[in-house]
Amino acid sequence: MLYQYIAVNEKGKKISGSIQADNLLDAKQKLVRREAVILKVDPLSEKQLHANLSKKEILTLTSEIARLLQAGLPLYEALSALEEKYRNQKTHLLMLDLCDKVRSGLSFSAAISNHRDSFDILYISMVTNAEKTGRLGIALDEIANLLSRQIKVRNQIISALLYPALLSMFCCVILSALLFFVVPSLKELFEGRDLHPFTKIVFACSSFACNAKIPLIATVLAIGGGIVFLFSSEKRRRKLVFIANIVPFIRSLLAKIAFVRFCRATATLLEGGIPAMTAFSQARFVMRHPILESVIAKAEEKISEGEPLHVPFQNHPLIPPLVPRMIAIATQSGKLPFMMQQISEIYEDELETYLTRFATLAQPILLLILGGIVGFVLLAVLLPLTDVSSFVN
Repeated sequence: MLYQYIAVNEKGKKISGSIQADNLLDAKQKLVRREAVILKVDPLSEKQLHANLSKKEILTLTSEIARLLQAGLPLYEALSALEEKYRNQKTHLLMLDLCDKVRSGLSFSAAISNHRDSFDILYISMVTNAEKTGRLGIALDEIANLLSRQIKVRNQIISALLYPALLSMFCCVILSALLFFVVPSLKELFEGRDLHPFTKIVFACSSFACNAKIPLIATVLAIGGGIVFLFSSEKRRRKLVFIANIVPFIRSLLAKIAFVRFCRATATLLEGGIPAMTAFSQARFVMRHPILESVIAKAEEKISEGEPLHVPFQNHPLIPPLVPRMIAIATQSGKLPFMMQQISEIYEDELETYLTRFATLAQPILLLILGGIVGFVLLAVLLPLTDVSSFVN
């Protein structure tokens, strides 16, 4: 069992942490042997043990466990070694819990199934199957490779969208500075003069922005809060995918991302010895695309009724026509895991090209928009200054 404590060490410094013990008395005795004066010892709750690790942290942890197991260490010894490494870090409580459960006789899959906020159903399923076949180290290495590819795709998406997003924010900052500060300071200079229509438009926009400052700020904050709210829940994110599918470019992008995840996860599961139906069922949960998930679910039903594997994937607008053809060839040749891996690599390369093209096109377009806005405002301000006669009068 795991306990958290607050104590004073031999140097008189107040310390806190967690300790593994059979019971409360054992925990106190262990602390006394460390020459610590105990102030408080309490058992850790299940909620405190849930670390909610990120994909990158899970990747690092999985790779390290896989390497230690392949080096010949027993599972408990590997977990204990990592528990010592991660002391005073976010992962430490999770490692303590895994060590405690494995030490008490539970399997590794049963231990990680209590941490579903960190380990998804695909991870747990692959570990469960690997324990049955005695290839846990190899399976963890395969999971690490799968996670690495998923993180790579996510980073490609972020890098493709980051520059346009920053440029858009910079455009908003420049426009706000012009409308709220620069243009109002020039109003007195042009007061009582017959202004160019461009100048009138800019002054009118500036007056509106200054008069509606509070509503505009409230609107921006509401939009920002709404975006955070939508992305804070898995259920709301899934609804957002439905809305985003209205836009052709985003629909195609989301479908490619989801299909790359599905094919790579299916290939990894099939290579681990899991039957095709089970692999499809488990891999669709990593897609995070409700429309394609329902397509795969219907495909599972039709396959269970006796249809060939490739037939349910035909004639769907979000599934490329190459996919059912390659699955049909793979089914006949008995190379379905290899073919699913090839499909994922084909569409991963296509996704990378897609994102690169988007980033390449978005940057000059946004620069042109920003230049056009700033140029229009400057032109509106400079046009009255060219009328020297009005200043003389």
